[in-house]
Amino acid sequence: MEPSSVLINTGNILSFNELKLKVGQNTNEELVEALKITLRESQAKNHAANATNGTDPTTLEDRKELKITVKIFMPSADPDLLKKAIDESFKIFDTDRIETLILAYGEAKNTESELAQLQRLWPVVETYVNDGKICHVGFSNVDTELFIKLYEWATVRPSIVQINLASCCVVPPALQTFTKEHDVQLLTHNDPYQLLGKDSLADVVGAPAKLQWVVKYQVHVKCRGVLTVKGYLVQYEK
Repeated sequence: MEPSSVLINTGNILSFNELKLKVGQNTNEELVEALKITLRESQAKNHAANATNGTDPTTLEDRKELKITVKIFMPSADPDLLKKAIDESFKIFDTDRIETLILAYGEAKNTESELAQLQRLWPVVETYVNDGKICHVGFSNVDTELFIKLYEWATVRPSIVQINLASCCVVPPALQTFTKEHDVQLLTHNDPYQLLGKDSLADVVGAPAKLQWVVKYQVHVKCRGVLTVKGYLVQYEK
């Protein structure tokens, strides 16, 4: 039997009462719980097996006042899968513009292989920027030297870099200096390198499956910074 892809959209998890009660969850635990709730509700409604949608987050009133941010976690350096993840992000909001996209791939190692893999993925992101569909783009979890190499190589240069303070207690001085000199926004986060491990995915879907990508999406009100939508898109192969 040919493998097929399954897409799960949690919808706006800010409306999930079960998650509100579980204070102190890390991002991985939050995602796993959100997926379980979404699948449980979908099965109760007998939705299609290859496309599961949670609470619909797509009704965005006053679009000009809102900022959409997507962070895409790629377990493999597959440009086609990255394009699919970006396209699905546009679809769920029924929009032609996303303000910020962060690419998360690799494990912050300064290796030639990780550089080559990120260089395979980045041109996909550049296409959307050049088409005027994405405004700000950047990397998450990259080694300082690797980020500088990517910055100097890229046609569309990243304007954001995210680092995880859990694995890097202080901001590397070289990265701090470089970002200041090149007007790159330096942000911190607490997401793991990959949000959904093999065991966690199997726990959710109940069978061996191969993760293709995860999108973490958020919508903020620009002037106040208030979070109005938060959710996840997950695509895997079964």
